[in-house]
Amino acid sequence: MFRQLECFIQICKAGSFTKAAEVLMISQPTLSQQIRFLEVEVGTPLFQRVGRGVKITDDGEILYEKALSVMRLIEESKKETHELRYARANQLSIGISPVDFNGLIPRFLKFHEQYPDITLKFASTENTSQQLLNRRIDIGIADKYDPNKEIHAMHLYKEEQALVVYADHPWADRTFISFQELENLESSLFVGDKSLIEHLHTFSEKMNKYLQSKFESTSTAILLSMVLQKLGVAILPVSLIETFSGQHLKMIRFVDLTPVREMKLIFKKDHHHNPSVQKCIDFFLES
Repeated sequence: MFRQLECFIQICKAGSFTKAAEVLMISQPTLSQQIRFLEVEVGTPLFQRVGRGVKITDDGEILYEKALSVMRLIEESKKETHELRYARANQLSIGISPVDFNGLIPRFLKFHEQYPDITLKFASTENTSQQLLNRRIDIGIADKYDPNKEIHAMHLYKEEQALVVYADHPWADRTFISFQELENLESSLFVGDKSLIEHLHTFSEKMNKYLQSKFESTSTAILLSMVLQKLGVAILPVSLIETFSGQHLKMIRFVDLTPVREMKLIFKKDHHHNPSVQKCIDFFLES
């Protein structure tokens, strides 16, 4: 139908099948066939033969005005689709927690230097998998996600975790501590990493009472605030603790068993609609 309308409009403008066929670069029999199909579709003749040319009928005049409107709408749609595709190709929405963002600022700056035309938009991660499926973000950077057949996760880096205590805690003068010594802890222990919590449960039954706190959270920033308020101590990412260093906190590293968070680059498998996603993946792989 689109091609038929295109042929019809060109004949109306040229006033001749011959001239229209030359402009459209098709044979005259092919052009005539397209118009016959269109006349069958609308149920009325569209042209009258006049000498060597043609004259549009009254019914044809009505169709001509409508056809021009249709073609304008199609062109506008093409333009808007192109602009949207271009915008997507030059925009990347990344889901990341404020805590992890601080440690990755140098990489994001380097990515911007390499791809200055790509606008980076950052959003807080709540449920990385769902945000990806809903297309609220293009890429997620997190240590955990809900497995899904439409989502792929790629190892990014591992981050050491350490014990953080408030300034006047009995262990505040320590620089290193063994994992085994956690059994001697006499205050609540806050942990945001679920896999580490499971490990602590299996490591020692004695640890269970310290992990059963009245205050719980999966947010590492909130857990750090709890330590600042002297509600207990916590095992948190080293980069987070260092960010708040000097604020009445003391970091104690483990000497025997070092817990780590494995950070992942998470994205949809069908990410090819946005070329910026692949550029970001390639960039982090090279890094």
